[in-house]
Amino acid sequence: MIRMTAAALATALLAGTAFAQTGIPQELFDNTRRVAGDSLTACFDMTSQARQFDDAIARAIGDALFLEVKSLEGFGGFPLNGEGFIDELSLAMNNDCDIFMGISVSVNSPISEAFAITRPYASVPFVLAVKDTDYQSLADIPKDVRLGTAMASLGELNLINWNLQQAEDQRWRRLPYADPNLMATRVLDDTIGGMILWQPVLAKMQREREDTKALRIIGSTPLPESVVHIGALVTSRNTFLRDQVDQAIDALVADGTIAAIMDEFGYTGHAGE
Repeated sequence: MIRMTAAALATALLAGTAFAQTGIPQELFDNTRRVAGDSLTACFDMTSQARQFDDAIARAIGDALFLEVKSLEGFGGFPLNGEGFIDELSLAMNNDCDIFMGISVSVNSPISEAFAITRPYASVPFVLAVKDTDYQSLADIPKDVRLGTAMASLGELNLINWNLQQAEDQRWRRLPYADPNLMATRVLDDTIGGMILWQPVLAKMQREREDTKALRIIGSTPLPESVVHIGALVTSRNTFLRDQVDQAIDALVADGTIAAIMDEFGYTGHAGE
């Protein structure tokens, strides 16, 4: 996911890092320009929970542009502070990748001179999942019942910020989890009353674990909505490709292709921004 890509990329982009400014020995960079011809090389975070979805979107973009899409697994498994990510990203985007899928983006994202971000191809929320049938929204969960949160995620930050604005006795207690499967198990065994996580993570889990089908999504009122806008990254020197991908995304949103892919994977939210 976006799990690592979003956090690490935010740090990298804000830092204004360009390829030449990384600590990587320059001899590792391939300074010849790749001629893609009729193909597009798409790279992915190999640890992403939305890896297959992003691949499907990349192939739809390729079809719209009459390009064959070649997929590279990319990299992943970086620490939460993103250490090492920008170096790997810089090498990949310079040497191998035309486009890097599954990036968390926003309209006003400050970016370094090395990268350019496409417009979002999907917007997917964080959700609150519970087992208890008495709960219809977060407001129904007693304050002494603990909530699980996906560690270092937008959903967790949203809860933290809301709690800080409340009196101490009006705050929900939070237990951060690095492993969403363990967090789901703790909801099912009543250790925690619910969990806040990115909806594609829950959708993937419910495809793979029969017991998690007992979990259901409820409203997260009074928390404000947390939504991840998903886009892609290209190098800033390839403005033509970025423009073409943006046009393809617009067309795929307009004709319902991306919405259909989201339905196929069980994603909520909506196509585009």
